[in-house]
Amino acid sequence: MMGWRGAMLDISRHFFDAAFIKKTLSALAIFDYNTLHLHLSDDQGWRLESKVHPLLHELGAHRRQSQINHGLLRPRFDGIEHSGHLTHEDVHEIIAHAKTLGMQVVPEINIPGHTGALLAAYPQYGINQKHVEVSGQWGISDHLLRPFPEVFEFLQTTFEEVASLFPSEYIHVGGDESLIENWLLDPQVLDFMIQKDLSSTKDVFIFFMREIEKIISNLGKKMITWDDAFAFDPNRATRAIVMSWRGDAIAQIALDHGREVIQGPVFPTYFDYSYEVSPSEPLAIGGAITLGDILSFSPLPGVMGVQFQLWSEYIQSPLHAEYMMWPRAAALAYRCWGGEVGFDAYFAARLPLLHKLGITIRDEDPLQRLNIAHLGIGEFHEGFPISLMTEVLEKSAITGEVARDF
Repeated sequence: MMGWRGAMLDISRHFFDAAFIKKTLSALAIFDYNTLHLHLSDDQGWRLESKVHPLLHELGAHRRQSQINHGLLRPRFDGIEHSGHLTHEDVHEIIAHAKTLGMQVVPEINIPGHTGALLAAYPQYGINQKHVEVSGQWGISDHLLRPFPEVFEFLQTTFEEVASLFPSEYIHVGGDESLIENWLLDPQVLDFMIQKDLSSTKDVFIFFMREIEKIISNLGKKMITWDDAFAFDPNRATRAIVMSWRGDAIAQIALDHGREVIQGPVFPTYFDYSYEVSPSEPLAIGGAITLGDILSFSPLPGVMGVQFQLWSEYIQSPLHAEYMMWPRAAALAYRCWGGEVGFDAYFAARLPLLHKLGITIRDEDPLQRLNIAHLGIGEFHEGFPISLMTEVLEKSAITGEVARDF
């Protein structure tokens, strides 16, 4: 059976509490998943209590408002504060529950980009040390950590605390969607580049990630990054496990360079995408990703594993989150490690266990389907032409360079 059978839950964009996480673990275990990857930090929220750097959760876990329309549109906001974080006790409970199920929980602290919530708490570690607010807007931000010793000292103590809470042998450090040219906007970073003989921002990124690799390795952990961190320069990248989200081509290059690879391509493992492009579905980042798409997916030979992603920009509630996961999570398990004849029979045999947990499941029959088009942060079609969505998705399919946040 595949070594890494994973699910990623983003609790940064919208917070999901320990009770929901434990329930999700129980549901995943029914289908032989063995890993829950928690995306704990981003521009929109820091979701883990820190006793060594308490401003991370005291300031970084709170944002003033959230965007209520699609990220491709001029943003509109709800004016409602959003907050929440896992305490150390919450994490202990989650880990204990996962252990009873034979599962591991892998934390992700995203660096050097996607760091708006961190910098809202400790702006001295960001480019130009400017004031930062926890963002309520979706998309990729300009925020970057500086490549300085004091930043690595801060990250050292942060990762020490994370490692003490999560017994998994892995720590995910992000490394994706970092707008590295923004380092050139900081005069002190420019001076640093001259001192260190770093000729480009790509050199700075490689230097930064190698310093992080030292921290993670010295903690006795294995580092995971998104494929962006590898693809910047495959010949000089760290030895981190590559979590590949941008398709087979990058995943294969990583395999060819001797890296361990976890596949989680946007199509078809991003379960924040809609099941179908329809006003009967709640707002989603894109679509469609159908059961048929998932059941047609073939992992590359030699990969370490496969993982689905549930990013939560457009998902506010547990009911909505479960609707997006099930039955697609079952279809991915069946396709990649189920080993039984016929998905319908495979799913039907396990369905009573999902019902016993009270899991919300999207019924394939429209007449039986729970109507949740009103949930999340708006209707899928509201103010967003489906023709534009189709154009974006067709372009991304051709280039292979689709960004999750467009």
